[in-house]
This record gives sequence, structure tokens and C-alpha cells, in this order.
Amino acid sequence: MNYKRYLKYGSRILYKRGASPIYFVFFVTDFCNARCKHCLLAEHNPTAKERELTIDEIERVSASMDDMLFFTPTGGEPFLRRDLAEIVRIFHRNNHAANVGIPTNGSLTARVVETTKDMLETCPGLDLHIDVSIDGIGERHDAIRQFPGLFDRAIRTYKELRLLEKHYPNFSTCVEITVSAYNQDHLLELYDYLTQQVGVNTVFTLLTRGAPRDPGAKNFDIRKYEELHAVLERDNKARILSGYYKMPFSDFLNAKRIVRPRIIAKTVRERRFQIPCYAGSLGGAMFSEGQVLPCELLIDKEIGNVRDYDYDFKKIWYSPKADEVRRYIRDTRCFCTYECFLTVNILFNPLVLPSVVKEWGALKWSKFKHWIKGGAEPAGVLTLSTDDR
Repeated sequence: MNYKRYLKYGSRILYKRGASPIYFVFFVTDFCNARCKHCLLAEHNPTAKERELTIDEIERVSASMDDMLFFTPTGGEPFLRRDLAEIVRIFHRNNHAANVGIPTNGSLTARVVETTKDMLETCPGLDLHIDVSIDGIGERHDAIRQFPGLFDRAIRTYKELRLLEKHYPNFSTCVEITVSAYNQDHLLELYDYLTQQVGVNTVFTLLTRGAPRDPGAKNFDIRKYEELHAVLERDNKARILSGYYKMPFSDFLNAKRIVRPRIIAKTVRERRFQIPCYAGSLGGAMFSEGQVLPCELLIDKEIGNVRDYDYDFKKIWYSPKADEVRRYIRDTRCFCTYECFLTVNILFNPLVLPSVVKEWGALKWSKFKHWIKGGAEPAGVLTLSTDDR
């Protein structure tokens, strides 16, 4: 494990002035073969295929950027771009992206598996994880995603990706549940199915946000979200779930995943700011046509388009307009429940880190007790001969 790739960003815990994105979300395509009721970009006008940034354009943008810790190519359905592996290679080569996480609806099993193998074979040392979305069992999932047969495809994709874990020590896959009004009453049933019937060893959630295609998706009861996370926390500490287990500081990130839903739930309950947001400084986003934003939810705060700046990302990021947007985020105490940027908001906030350290200690202690008792690995965890995540 290469800890140095992660540790070099430690100074950003205390000093953020002049920062470039260390968490970068790139919507590589707007297109998707599902029509999820909870889709947060339903009101975003899809870019025509011919208007998406080309590989050559992406190369120029990436070459103008600094190194980054987390890179998330998303969509739409990111695997609909046949050059997805090349996009990841570009950011791995130019920006030394240490950790790449890619969400998928799991509909394109063969392409997902082959693209994943391609990335792993051609990006040495990359910590890669694929998140397969599963929101319900059988027809319930298909109805939420408005894609008949998607549940079976997603399960098949997940199982095929788990097989790859045996061969690639820097790769893992997990299940991502998007919590909405349409599955909140069945979350524990879904969790039991995933762990007991499918052998899932890592589960995390997204909470419906933004302006979903079906506004009713946001009429959720936050207590149901908290009930699921109480079970996830219990099972992570009991070693029933493994959480992250193949990357540097994996338990620290697992601890962050215990703290994060608490902040999210409190944000929803109180409908107000909880911790500072580093969107526009440590976090940044780019849409498929080259629009640069502080985050995907602030669509009305577009900073600029790389095509208008000769593909020089820094010209946009350090422009007066960008400074104005950062002031807006700071002065209005902008808040939301966006999990990706909450990751940097938590990990790089010295006032929140003690809570993460506390949970990290609890996880380490539970692992130690489990080891003393000679406990087996969590169900579904693949035993590897190399350092594991």
C-alpha cells in the first residue's frame, strides 16, 4: 500500500487557501439507460453526444490540473462511454489520482467487467472501486429505476466484479443504496437480502437530493435512514461487514462513513448548516460539456466552461468568478447532504476529525477483539494473499 499518495494532502487539513480540487467529480456523460425516480440531474438538459468533451479535450483539461486524491467519473451511466478506461488513465497519468470510485447501475455487465479489468491492468497502483446501485429487491428496484430486469443485471454485475477482487489487490466493489420515499420502508429487508443471499460485504447509502425526476422521492422519513445506518454501524463494528479493506487508511474511511450519516441526518432534521463546505476549493465538479462548477448541486453557480478558457482549468478555478462563488458558499453557510463532498468536509476539518478518530479507535478495538477470539472474516470477504483493504 502506498500511504504517501494519501499523506501528501494532509496539509490541507489546516491550510486551504489557493487549493485546487483534491476531490474531483466529472460527469463524463449525461446519458443513461435508466430513468430513476430519484435522479438528481433530471432538470439538467442532457448534452448531445457530439457535445461531450472528447478524449483530446479531456487530456488538455487534465494536463492543466494539479494532483488529486479522489476522482469520480460519473453520469448518467458512466459505462455508456466506451472510452471510460482511457479517461481514468488520463487522470491517473496526469493527476496521479490515488483513489477512483465509479458508480454504475450495473446494466452493462460485460462492459463493466472488461472496462474495470482494462483500468486495473493499465493503471498500476490505482485504488479502484466500483459502486453497484441496488435500491430494492426484484421488481421494486426495477420500478424505482424504471428499467425492467435491471435488478437481475445489477446482481450479476456485482457478482462478476467480486470475482475480480481475487486477482487485483487494489480493487473492490460494493453496493450503493439510494434512499428515497420509494424504498425507505424496505431498507432493512434489502440489507438482509444483500448480505445473506448475495454475500455483499460493503454497503453504503446515498440520500435523495437535488431536484429529482419524481419530486415525491424526497418525501422520505429520515428516521428510516437512521435505522439502516444504525444496523450498518453495528455490523461494521461486529465485523459482519468489512467496509473498505483494500486501500490505505481503510478503517479511517470506514470511521468517516459512521460519522457522515449522523451529520446528514442532523442536516435534514434541522434544515441548516452543520459544518463548513469546501466545494469550490477542495472539491470541484465538471459536466460533460466542460462546465466547471463548485459542486453538482450549484448548477446556477457555474464558474466557466473549459472550452472558453483554452482548456486551462486553473484559469477558471482561480478567476474572480470562482472567488465570488467561494465567498457565496462561505457567507451563506451553504449546506446539503451530498455524500462525496461531505467526505472532504469531514476528513479535512480539524474540528470534525476527533469524531472520526473516536470511531476509528472503536473499529480498531472491535477488530482486535475479533482477532483475539479467532473470529472468521466477515461473510463475503475474499481472503487475499496481499495487503487487503
